[in-house]
Amino acid sequence: MEEKKYYESIWQILDAVHEAYGAEAKSKILIDNDCLALRDIMKINFDNKLTIHVSKGIEWQPGDEQKANLRDITKFLVPLSRGNIEQKRADASFKAMLEQIHPMDAVYLEQAVHKKLKVKGLTERLIKNTWGDRII
Repeated sequence: MEEKKYYESIWQILDAVHEAYGAEAKSKILIDNDCLALRDIMKINFDNKLTIHVSKGIEWQPGDEQKANLRDITKFLVPLSRGNIEQKRADASFKAMLEQIHPMDAVYLEQAVHKKLKVKGLTERLIKNTWGDRII
């Protein structure tokens, strides 16, 4: 039996998926590291019915220290998905989220919010084969 490999951060999971060879290996990494935040990122990226209402090109700077991780931040995206927050306030809130988490998590989150998550082999088909219709 193959040993499970756990990663602490979402960016580490996505980097491992990027490096893995073949859909089966990529799916195993996702299943072994299944968590709500990872599923949230997949849903944000692949579900065309879900929109996070923030502007493109928000300028943000990595924080001096990581105050939160992406697993803690995704729940704060819900109000930004409703579209009832003033755009300037939504952008400021999203910028604050990006600046509080690991810079690599922030890059992946920003890509997912704009439906442009760049991870080799991470496709809607892989996600559906891994989790079924529980994501999208």
